[in-house]
Amino acid sequence: ILGVRLPDGTPARARIVEVGERSIIAEIIDKKASEIIPLNLTLCAAILKGKRFETALQKAVEIGVSRIIPVISERTVPEIERKESDRLERWNRIAREAAKQCMRGDVPPVERAARIGDVLGRGFPDLRIIAHTERSGRAPRDFLCDAASFNDIAVLVGPEGGFSPREIERARENGWSELNFGFTQMRAETAAVVVPAILLYEWSHQYEDHREL
Repeated sequence: ILGVRLPDGTPARARIVEVGERSIIAEIIDKKASEIIPLNLTLCAAILKGKRFETALQKAVEIGVSRIIPVISERTVPEIERKESDRLERWNRIAREAAKQCMRGDVPPVERAARIGDVLGRGFPDLRIIAHTERSGRAPRDFLCDAASFNDIAVLVGPEGGFSPREIERARENGWSELNFGFTQMRAETAAVVVPAILLYEWSHQYEDHREL
């Protein structure tokens, strides 16, 4: 018995009935409707050097983010303008492959890279969170004490070296709340995966608790 995905994206279980030199014939046993996470979590992640951004993108899709916006901040190192279309195509291909690998019923789109000023000024609905290392921020659970009242979250994660003071101030002015990491100092590509994962986990528990009431 093995898990497969049908041409229309539907996950299914199949039984192998014949194994050839270059092919396998399997019989579909049952199909399962793909579950869509009811939380729309947009990850706005600063572009990183080398393949670190691609790794963060891949893992973010696996944990369940809904959309990814590559961000160019003041401290972003890579220059992507020259080959932006090629990179965008590659990033979306990575997202498709990651969604297929983890049997997601949808494929999170990777949008064109945006300047941080444009991202901060966007009218994201519900909750906007900026991952900042200062201890003055709120804990993840504190953001989600009333999970039933919203289903859209935007999370902004910075580059190596974090955000500049000017970017933090502008985020506050535009209604972004700061997230407290606690005692842990994470690399940028780690934060881009861990922070959304924690928020999705905490939100799901709050959401299920409200449904049971």
